[in-house]
Amino acid sequence: MFFSNKDLWDLIIPLFVEQFLLLLVGMADTFVVSCAGDAAVSGVSLVNSFTPCLFSCLPLCPAAVLLSSASTSDAETIRPQAGHPASFL
Repeated sequence: MFFSNKDLWDLIIPLFVEQFLLLLVGMADTFVVSCAGDAAVSGVSLVNSFTPCLFSCLPLCPAAVLLSSASTSDAETIRPQAGHPASFL
């Protein structure tokens, strides 16, 4: 199954918005803590470097469950689950 350009753009635009918001939150954290000193700024920067990793790993868990169920069952049972990733938690 191939995706159309519209389907791809519908996926790409929220990803760009999410990355931009993560960047803004990281900058805001650094500005807020900047008056506390260099150690605080470096600590916040260290945590902010792991935040995108966390937010990119969490959505992969429902995708892994969907892929494992896709290999064992038919598409009619998987299609309703794909719209509700929180149902796997």
